Amino acid sequence: MRLWGPLRTAAVAGRSRLSFARLGAGLALGLGLVGYLAVGVPAAPLGAITEYSANLPGVSNLSGIAPGPEGSLWFTVASVPAAIGRITTGGAISEFSAGLRTDSEPYRITTGPEGNLWFTDKRRPSAVGRITPGGSITEFSAGLPAESFLWSDIVLGPEDNLWFVDQGDLGAIGRMTPSGQITEFGEHSFPVAIAAGPEGDLWVARRPLGFTGSITRITPADEATVFSAGLDKDAEPLAIAPGGDGNLWFVDDGPTKAIGRITPSGEITEFSVGLSSNSWLLSIAAGPDGDMWFGDSGAKAVGRITMTGEITEYTTGSNPTFGPSSVAPGADGNVWFAGEGGGGESILGEIGTGAPPALVSAPVVVGSGQVGAQEHCDPAGWSSWLGDQPSSTLLAFDGYRWLLDGSPVATGQAFTPTAADGGQLLACQETVTYAPPLLVSAVGTSPSIAIPAPPPSPLAPKIGAAGESARSWREGSKLAAISSRGQRSPRRPPVGTTFHLSLNELAAVHLTFLEHLDGRHVGDRCEAVTSRNVRRKACTRTVTAGAIAFTGRAGVNSLVFQGRVSSTRRLAPGRYTLVITATDAARQSSSPRDLSFTIVK
Repeated sequence: MRLWGPLRTAAVAGRSRLSFARLGAGLALGLGLVGYLAVGVPAAPLGAITEYSANLPGVSNLSGIAPGPEGSLWFTVASVPAAIGRITTGGAISEFSAGLRTDSEPYRITTGPEGNLWFTDKRRPSAVGRITPGGSITEFSAGLPAESFLWSDIVLGPEDNLWFVDQGDLGAIGRMTPSGQITEFGEHSFPVAIAAGPEGDLWVARRPLGFTGSITRITPADEATVFSAGLDKDAEPLAIAPGGDGNLWFVDDGPTKAIGRITPSGEITEFSVGLSSNSWLLSIAAGPDGDMWFGDSGAKAVGRITMTGEITEYTTGSNPTFGPSSVAPGADGNVWFAGEGGGGESILGEIGTGAPPALVSAPVVVGSGQVGAQEHCDPAGWSSWLGDQPSSTLLAFDGYRWLLDGSPVATGQAFTPTAADGGQLLACQETVTYAPPLLVSAVGTSPSIAIPAPPPSPLAPKIGAAGESARSWREGSKLAAISSRGQRSPRRPPVGTTFHLSLNELAAVHLTFLEHLDGRHVGDRCEAVTSRNVRRKACTRTVTAGAIAFTGRAGVNSLVFQGRVSSTRRLAPGRYTLVITATDAARQSSSPRDLSFTIVK
């Protein structure tokens, strides 16, 4: 088996710390954010359970649950028809199924880079799936063998990749890149669970049939070490997860039920006092309170084990047959669980940990609230979980965004309203994520402020003198920028030009670039030149090549322009007409003004 390179079985001499800081580059403004946290909500009492079943099909077979990028929890529905579901911390449930394979059986799910979630689909031949925050699903199977069976966890691990175990045949370890490329690595006898450790290692729980299980540590240096000393006889590790204490914790569902702890050096200790005699242990995860929480489907309970090994189990709600099969921390400070009852009916629930919700105080918009003045998003106050404050730059979907009348319009910690924004409500959001082992994200939204519309003018805006520093110029690389000084024209065509215009009042200025292209007459139309019409009569086509808008002040305005209409789009060399219009707060528009120019090569 080769994970990073040649794999050796040896003692580990050094470690490489796992970094989750390189997980993408941004969030699309269209992301639908849900599950915002209420400010001032007290911590739920330890052991208090609330269950939800509304909007769930009668038979759902819920298998996995994980925190999502916007404060909600995401879960898998393995029944037919299968689905990926989302539940907000307020209990609102949505399901998504478009993109799943026929007869899919989604099993486990986890948070991944770029705001997406990833899940295993155990339906043979198995697949790995990705779902975006907006609910778009894609499944991948290229790279998986025909006998693959992904009845297992999937976790975010080293190098921003997703890792899973394949229980088909003798088993293997699989890696999925964020782009969907799957690679499997050799035989790894009977793997059943996988976790990313705090120092960049992967930890794999094994359960050979008829033999005592073991736990294997694989370092980024490709050194594998197998540990079994300390496990009960005939141990059957079924799930493993990192804890806030720097150790790995696992559930042992062998004849002697236990919760186990393994240190980075491989020292194993098992705890069983406090477990039910009919326990069936299926999952474990770190909680915001610093303890580990697990699902006990046999005892119909959610359990907690402290870092010193004290176990307490809390019986779930009114359905006596319901058993939790998966647990995950939530942004409200609780631990959430999913599972099903003896009749196949499913329930989602949360249990209080005593930890406070993530959001302590909402962000605040700071500034004058006036058009043309920069506003600043003053950060929210966040609870300290596991001794750490969350980060607004940890995952790709984190950071700040601005809302106008509830719709996202910009990212970043600062925003300057334009004249067109007058009369709308402005708010900012901050999204943060707690570092591993939690990887819980939370969203705080500021109170809205009203952007006052400038007082309406009794007359429509008027564009006075309009001109340009050069009518023939070469393209540059800089974005358009407001400038107080013009650009002198040397003998050689300059790089870019400077457009000048004067306004009688504050107004939104719109620049529309019309490109003039060669064409051929086809009937009463002027069409692009093709091999079929090249001999027809020549004509000139005019197409819209781009547009720019900015807030213009009363008086002279100058815009330095080098041909770029956005960070990704530029005007090609050719002949153009620039159409300038201005619109005031009363939606009154000026008469257009035209300027002509040529971009040379």
